[in-house]
Amino acid sequence: MELLERYLQAVRGYLLRWRRDDIIKELGDNILSQMEDRATELGRPLSEAEQGEILKQHGHPVVAAARYQRLPMQHLIGPTLFPLYWFALQAMAAMIALFHGAMFLVLVAKEHLIPEAMVTTWASFWLWIVGAVGILTIGFGLMEYFGKGRIPLTDQFDPRELPGLKKKSPQGNAIAELILGSLLIVGWLIFLHAPTPVFAALIPFHLAPVWWRFELPMLLSVALGVAAAFVRLYRPGRPQLRASLRLTSDVVGVITLYLFLGAREFIVLSQPGTMNDVVQLGRHALTTAQIANYSVALGPAIALVVFLGDGIVELVGLLRRRTPPMASSQPMSGIL
Repeated sequence: MELLERYLQAVRGYLLRWRRDDIIKELGDNILSQMEDRATELGRPLSEAEQGEILKQHGHPVVAAARYQRLPMQHLIGPTLFPLYWFALQAMAAMIALFHGAMFLVLVAKEHLIPEAMVTTWASFWLWIVGAVGILTIGFGLMEYFGKGRIPLTDQFDPRELPGLKKKSPQGNAIAELILGSLLIVGWLIFLHAPTPVFAALIPFHLAPVWWRFELPMLLSVALGVAAAFVRLYRPGRPQLRASLRLTSDVVGVITLYLFLGAREFIVLSQPGTMNDVVQLGRHALTTAQIANYSVALGPAIALVVFLGDGIVELVGLLRRRTPPMASSQPMSGIL
């Protein structure tokens, strides 16, 4: 049968040299037996189209040859390790994203050029992502090969050593947010508007005017967060209101801190003569005033990233609540 011989010839090209003859003989006998059985059922020789249908059942020559390749691994990361790999991949991507978000804010505060900072951050982000994904994949591939698909350090698992049950207290965070937020509002007002104490003259710096310029939006952001905590404690049946207040707080916080960081001057040294002292940090020459202001800007930059992350979480939660669940025609089966 010419069609069978052509098929076996194609498969032969994808096989290892020292095993070709045995595999082709085995595969050819198997296919020929199927064709003869089919011809017996029909009571006549098979046509070329009918032979082709039987050959299609064995797949493309590449697929047919792959079944006979006795490789040590049939997959890079197996089903046991893949969930852990996927979790690590997401965690790593989130960390890289947060790092580059902070990097973008620092570059904007330093150079005051948003397009250049965006291009630099975007290029660095993808370079880190590609490198990190490659290293992580190679690491899990080696773990799969040498560990035979097992997750390390899990062979000696004893359920009796699991920690005891923790009582869930969803109100605990709300109480902390309510108290800390209220203290922050009161402390902010006292700190910025109380009479200057005598010992303040000994401090080598004082706050720049930008703190008073952004006072109201910053307090508004904190007050909205306090209101969200209040709703969670005393109106637990209104989760959408709490999420809306929290999301508004996050949006106000992100915008306010972004504009705040653009001021670039957060403290003013009491002795102006020392502000221009140059400090060499690698290839960069920074003045004392720049180093001091960059250090102060680190806290608001971290807060901006936290506001941004929390806002994304709240927005996703709101969208999920508004999306009606899809009806399922399949009966649900539990584990009990």
